[in-house]
Amino acid sequence: MLKHIFNITALALGGSMLLASCAKKDFLDARQTEALTEDIVFADSAQTLAFLNNAYAFTGQDIIPMRYTFIITPTGNDYASLEDLTTHSVSFYSDPQATFIQAASTPKNYHSNRYYTTYYAKIRALNQYMKKVGGTPLSPAMQVKTTAEARFLRAFYYAQLVRYYGGVKMVGDTVYGITDDVKVIRNTFKDCIDYIATECDKAAVDLPNAGEQQPSDYGHITKGMCLALKARMLVHAASPLYNGSPAVDEPGLTPLIAYSASYDANLWKKAADACKAVMDLNQYSLYEDNTTRAGHGFWKVFLLRKNSEYIYPYMIAAGTALESARFPVTRSTGGGYSTPTQNLVEAFGMANGKPITDPSSGYDANNPYNRRDPRFYYSIIHNGATVFYNSTKKMDPVDIYKNAATGVVTYDGLQSYRTRTGYYARKMANDSIAPGTNQSRVYPIIRYAEILLGYAEALNEFSGATQDVYDQVIAIRKRAGILPGTDNLYGLKNGMTKEEMRAVIRNEREVEFAYEGHWYYDTRRWKTAEVTENVPIRGMMVTRQTNGTYTYTSQTVINAVFSKPKMYFSPFSEDEVNKSSTLIQNPGW
Repeated sequence: MLKHIFNITALALGGSMLLASCAKKDFLDARQTEALTEDIVFADSAQTLAFLNNAYAFTGQDIIPMRYTFIITPTGNDYASLEDLTTHSVSFYSDPQATFIQAASTPKNYHSNRYYTTYYAKIRALNQYMKKVGGTPLSPAMQVKTTAEARFLRAFYYAQLVRYYGGVKMVGDTVYGITDDVKVIRNTFKDCIDYIATECDKAAVDLPNAGEQQPSDYGHITKGMCLALKARMLVHAASPLYNGSPAVDEPGLTPLIAYSASYDANLWKKAADACKAVMDLNQYSLYEDNTTRAGHGFWKVFLLRKNSEYIYPYMIAAGTALESARFPVTRSTGGGYSTPTQNLVEAFGMANGKPITDPSSGYDANNPYNRRDPRFYYSIIHNGATVFYNSTKKMDPVDIYKNAATGVVTYDGLQSYRTRTGYYARKMANDSIAPGTNQSRVYPIIRYAEILLGYAEALNEFSGATQDVYDQVIAIRKRAGILPGTDNLYGLKNGMTKEEMRAVIRNEREVEFAYEGHWYYDTRRWKTAEVTENVPIRGMMVTRQTNGTYTYTSQTVINAVFSKPKMYFSPFSEDEVNKSSTLIQNPGW
């Protein structure tokens, strides 16, 4: 299959026509490109740039709410998000948990199979662009800039492959021809990470800072994007799964799935330095507004097409897709595709910054949605939460409860619909506009909060809970609307150990980035998935008693199973393995 990908000339000839249809048609449908040839594309400036723009098309697959044909099965529609492949969320459609979450997936039906072929197809197209751009009518300056964009995008797609599979085949600048014999021999994980980091550095040299970018270029690659991707991947490489605690310890396999078989603390120093390089650009800041209401900036940032926090935005047209995916069907044009779990709800602490398990936090199990971390209210719709209803009722409470007298469950006025967990998602969606109203926004592939928490994590692992570590976590919590407390520590304890701070940082990532496509990767790189993803996925049954009060009962929705070591990495598909005698399969598959 890999040889097939590299040999498809039609892939490189689609430009914007292919981009417009790639979500609904065969990605390599030759009918879309039969009128174009390589010479025609690269002899025309507009076609050349359209060709490069097409390479951006699949950079947002981890965050878009509905990934269509790319979850579980290679055909048909599935409205699942990446979060639905974790204990954070349950999909209403096609139940991806029935296969993946319960460890029933096989190399034949694994959810990443289509990504493997798509990402390599993009890499080939980008290699073709870099080979041809020098002969196009583009100005010399534009040739340099767009070559750097292509270099970054190639590194990005390799990064996505590496996060799924570990070490993969690196093809360099080669554009394979129809008669070339391509042997699929995996590079080591270290080779891949080092290559991605080096390519990001090379690309950054020829790209502008975000503040220097022309308004019409917004969304195109900047220096900050390059350094941020490098930082992300070095944080991954320093993490336990890849640094001293490999999924398996086998001489022929371990180098493919680990950066270092023995622990190397300096990998955390490299990761911290990479994050600090982004911070030192002075191009980004957290979008903060706690004056309007607590944590208002955390809600507002996702509704702005351009803001101080987005490092790498995924460009989308104004629309209602997110509201349709998130809200109850009575408040949207679709509704409840991915619904949060009790597992995720319990990860959110209190407004004072303390976890709900802390006896001094003020958490009340009989009133569980009171005085919570403001990010909870901006991420989760619970029974009694207010969401825009229509032009006359406006903000109106959502009812998700069982009537104790009749036993009937109401789902916002319906007897049976959508949520299987007792919650709906609100994250990144606008709940203050009438259903069907277009929202102008983009999705954050990388935002500055990731860099701050990555820096805090890496520095804590290398040096312990220094003041610099405290400062980054406090900045995140302050923007979130957490109360400062009399000590201005925003719920943190003085003198925390490395282990205590590690737990805090991991929890911050869990709640800060819910529904942004991080938890799937974080639980693997931390090597905690065998615990966090090996538990019952729970919902909440809220019962309204005859006196008008509510009781709360946690219920199991799905029993998640995490099979180690195999679920730490995606398997190469059955077709890929059958076609290549040199491709080494990942452990357990």
